[in-house]
Amino acid sequence: MSGERPTAETLRRGMTVEIEQANADNADEADPLLSEIKTIIDEGESPRGTKVKLKSGVTGYAQRVVND
Repeated sequence: MSGERPTAETLRRGMTVEIEQANADNADEADPLLSEIKTIIDEGESPRGTKVKLKSGVTGYAQRVVND
């Protein structure tokens, strides 16, 4: 994946993002998901990105913002 990951300052509720899953049983092998942000969980500087919760309830690390 190219480019920098979005920071907590650039993410907003309702934005569509691609995430790397965090809470799936197979998170390491799971495909990235695209969905809208419900909540920004962790605004820290994790090397995996900013942790978010999607409207579907899935949590993960934001990898990029998807432009509609």
